[in-house]
Amino acid sequence: MGASSARRHDRRAMTFSLSRVIRPLYLWAYDRLYHELAWGYDLVSWFVSLGQWDSWRRAALRFVRGERVLEVGFGTGELLPLLAVKAERAMGLEASAAMHRITARKLARRHVKVIRVQGIAQYLPFTDESIDSIVCTFPARFILDPAAHREFARVLRPGGRLIVVDVQLNSANPILRLFFQIVFPPVKEARARYQSASAAAALISTVHCLGDGPVQTVVTVSEKAA
Repeated sequence: MGASSARRHDRRAMTFSLSRVIRPLYLWAYDRLYHELAWGYDLVSWFVSLGQWDSWRRAALRFVRGERVLEVGFGTGELLPLLAVKAERAMGLEASAAMHRITARKLARRHVKVIRVQGIAQYLPFTDESIDSIVCTFPARFILDPAAHREFARVLRPGGRLIVVDVQLNSANPILRLFFQIVFPPVKEARARYQSASAAAALISTVHCLGDGPVQTVVTVSEKAA
């Protein structure tokens, strides 16, 4: 092995080791941000994305179609007012009571009315074939659960679509890669697991990579057969 190859190997090993050490702390902090520290979620999101979080999230809007739109895992509710403008009926589902309280205050200040439901993706409280578009931005692990995809397929109308927004890093910079792994810790075989769950629910997926900087927005659109 050459010296340069050895250095690359050492950097990858160091990044992987640090990621393994930091990951439990990240998961603990992530859970806190959805509960007792939910008030700080928007600030943390802005900080870790260097102000890009909102623009990444808004990438979903160009793929939304239809008059009945559901956002699953709406967090602090920043996208719901925009969905309410785009669709005749916008709805949101979120498991965290703390996020619901924050979102309720935001919607009231902006005089926006959106139907909100406290629940989880694996058990959607909506009737069969009643939703045109489902939006999930930076979703939790439910997005890899086949049960969630079965529910998505059940409530989507024929020709409806599931729109999932995430980001990916296109840089070999070791510091940037370490930071990215801390902020967005990789889940083993996440893409394969997503594709498997989506295909099992008879949803056909297309991946759209937006932007040409070191961080790209990735929008996966999974459609139900018309």
